[in-house]
Amino acid sequence: MIVVRQCPPADCWAQQQVRFNRFRRHYNEERPHEALGQKPPVSRWSPPRRAMPAVVEEPWYDADHEVRRVRRSGEIKWRGEHIFIGEALARETVGLAEIDLGFYIVRFCGRDLGLIDRDSRFHRFAPPRARLRKAPEPAKE
Repeated sequence: MIVVRQCPPADCWAQQQVRFNRFRRHYNEERPHEALGQKPPVSRWSPPRRAMPAVVEEPWYDADHEVRRVRRSGEIKWRGEHIFIGEALARETVGLAEIDLGFYIVRFCGRDLGLIDRDSRFHRFAPPRARLRKAPEPAKE
């Protein structure tokens, strides 16, 4: 049986980080792992072959796109309105291109995200979320 010792949080974030670093070192470098033949995970790790770029370039949009930067709140300012696009795109730029009189498609890095209609409402291009349904009752005989 494995006993897990629970400690209260440290008094400050710096002390908590020290605790986390100690735990991470033990977990990855010292602790044997059954699936690895009782070797620690670090024995199987190797650095990636590709290096991350120092700076990720801004997305590029065609000249017919209007470009907006998504705010931290996930909104863009469009035609005097604040329109929620998504918090996942905070601080990123999106391109908007008119596809019909008053309708604009919203794009990020070549991916179509949704449509802004004439009433400045954003309609996401995503399948509707599955609704939780109660399982049907078994038929009674």
